[in-house]
Amino acid sequence: MNIINSFLSRHPWIYVVLAFLALITAWSSLISIAVKHTPQVIEVRK
Repeated sequence: MNIINSFLSRHPWIYVVLAFLALITAWSSLISIAVKHTPQVIEVRK
């Protein structure tokens, strides 16, 4: 565990990369769920 802690303390930008990966994963999953469950199209007549 000490090796991992020393590695992360020397490379703190890895936390930023992991945060962006988590953000991209969350957005892509939300978008794919929204595309699968699109609402029904209702025509509006004038």
